[in-house]
Amino acid sequence: MHTIKLQLDDNLYEDITQSGIDIKEKFKEFLMDFTDDGYPAISTEEAKRRVSHAVESYRDGSMKTVSHNDMWNEIDKHIENKIENRI
Repeated sequence: MHTIKLQLDDNLYEDITQSGIDIKEKFKEFLMDFTDDGYPAISTEEAKRRVSHAVESYRDGSMKTVSHNDMWNEIDKHIENKIENRI
C-alpha cells in the first residue's frame, strides 16, 4: 500500500469536512477513474454507427430497456464491485 500526501487550502478542507463528504472514499473513487477499463477507444464514425444502431433498436422495439431505478442499482453494484476488487 502507498500513501499519497494531499495539500488542501484550509477553507476547502473545512467546506468538505463540514459537508459530511468522506474524503478518503471520494479520493479512491476519483483515482479509480484513472485506471484502464480495458475497453479500447473508438473512432467518431464507430460511435455514430453505434448510436444509430441503438436508436433503430429502440424504435423497432428490439432493444432491452430497464427502469431508471434498476439502471442506477446496476451501476452502483458495478462500482462497488470495481472498488472492492481493485483497492
